[in-house]
Amino acid sequence: FWAAGFSFARGHFVANVPYDQHLPMIFMGEEISIGLRGFTYGYDYYTAERSICFHYYASQDKTGKRTNIKMYWENSSMYKGVEAKAMMRLNGIIDMNPEIDRTEWIHDDEKMYGLGKVRTTQKFFDTFGIDTVKKEIQQHLCQFVGKNMHKIWKQHLRKNRMGIDYDGIQFKFQDPNTYGRTWEKYLK
Repeated sequence: FWAAGFSFARGHFVANVPYDQHLPMIFMGEEISIGLRGFTYGYDYYTAERSICFHYYASQDKTGKRTNIKMYWENSSMYKGVEAKAMMRLNGIIDMNPEIDRTEWIHDDEKMYGLGKVRTTQKFFDTFGIDTVKKEIQQHLCQFVGKNMHKIWKQHLRKNRMGIDYDGIQFKFQDPNTYGRTWEKYLK
């Protein structure tokens, strides 16, 4: 997954996968949008093995320095309905709301802010246990990511060693608490 607060890439990433200017008032959603769009353009994501940064929004007892900073949603009354329309567009572009008629959301500049042609969103959903029709996710993904996922994905490095060949990955994540550690059969 892509994180706005910790993202490093070559400049062509932001040229190919720019922030969508037609998503005003979206705070929770831009990361899955950028992440999925980047995935469809063929970008791979990597992360540090340990947490090395975090957001300091406020202290637990609410006495920290940030208690007087206004949050973006405090102005939402000035923009009634904008967030809902923007979220419908965001989810439409990344195929997260297949039940919605495509004519229901704004398609302005969709070529610029749309999907790539290297990978499909369905490949992402299948690989990471997301069912967009039932609106369900497979739980406990954290038991898989890290060393287990790394061992499987490493087997599918491109010949030039520049990223992962997802066409070779047939793995579909399922909740290990329900289905067991299904990934073990892919470990070599």
